[in-house]
Amino acid sequence: LNSIACVALPTCPQAMAEAERCFPEFMTRIEQLAVAYGLNEMGTVIRMTGCPNGCARPFVAEVGLVGKGPGSYNLMLGGDGRGLRLNRLYRANLKEAEIVAELERLFKRYAEERHDRECFGDFTVRAGLVPAVVNPAEDFHD
Repeated sequence: LNSIACVALPTCPQAMAEAERCFPEFMTRIEQLAVAYGLNEMGTVIRMTGCPNGCARPFVAEVGLVGKGPGSYNLMLGGDGRGLRLNRLYRANLKEAEIVAELERLFKRYAEERHDRECFGDFTVRAGLVPAVVNPAEDFHD
């Protein structure tokens, strides 16, 4: 897994949720899921920010977490992992436990259904979990 988080609270005045301070523990749980489903070598890109300004670039990640309020995040899916395709909103206002449960379900399905060397973001689009962002100016917020 490849991951990054912005500084968020208490450093950034724009932050509405934690990011950097809670990210290591969160990523430990996600890494355990990746290992459990044999996905730890896939290099899935996961990014977390404390607000929609997106300093850690969550909108181009395969899994983006965007802070909405204390302990609440939007789960974004479908970025291509190389920063060439934006992701889309998959679920809104989830708590950490809900995010982990959702990612466990998605990682299980990905492990069972993925094509050879298919990245997680491409899988989420191919499987119909989120539509691909083809024209960012028009369809990012559809």
